[in-house]
Amino acid sequence: MQNPEWTKIWGDDFGTGIDLEAKNLYIPFNTAVRGSEKYGGYGEDSANKIYDDVLKNQLSSAILKAKFSRQEIRDSNYKITRSPESLINKKLLKEEYPPEFELQYKYKKISQFTKVRISYNKEFLPTKIEWYYKGEGGLKWYTWRTYSYPFKNKADFDKRLDKEIKTIKEIQEENEGD
Repeated sequence: MQNPEWTKIWGDDFGTGIDLEAKNLYIPFNTAVRGSEKYGGYGEDSANKIYDDVLKNQLSSAILKAKFSRQEIRDSNYKITRSPESLINKKLLKEEYPPEFELQYKYKKISQFTKVRISYNKEFLPTKIEWYYKGEGGLKWYTWRTYSYPFKNKADFDKRLDKEIKTIKEIQEENEGD
């Protein structure tokens, strides 16, 4: 998953990687979760809490709550447009730190987004979430998240996860002397 602002700075290789089946993840140079082990940031939070928080923030209710059929996605030309209200997980609004999607909705006077569009690829996997609102460029669609599927298999993902864990450990070792 990639935030378009981050990829402008760090390039296309920078993004959060999540293995939904094994519940493993990495955020480059920052945090990794493999099973019940966590590496890097997020203080005292457990690996499970970190995974759940990242999932809610990066995938968002727009994808997690929405259960569109393949037929519905195909009929909409692989772009589903809905109101934010229909995709918000209202339970998350009550949390001390709601995910960004819910937070934007809660304080929509700030962003004024009135529509959400989810784009899918031909394999029916989400590739982009956009918000429709009046921003610096006027009233238009603004990309919030992009999603890519760069790993050919689980072994490729695990190799990248290992690399991120090694990097995080090296950063922690460098910072121990500070």
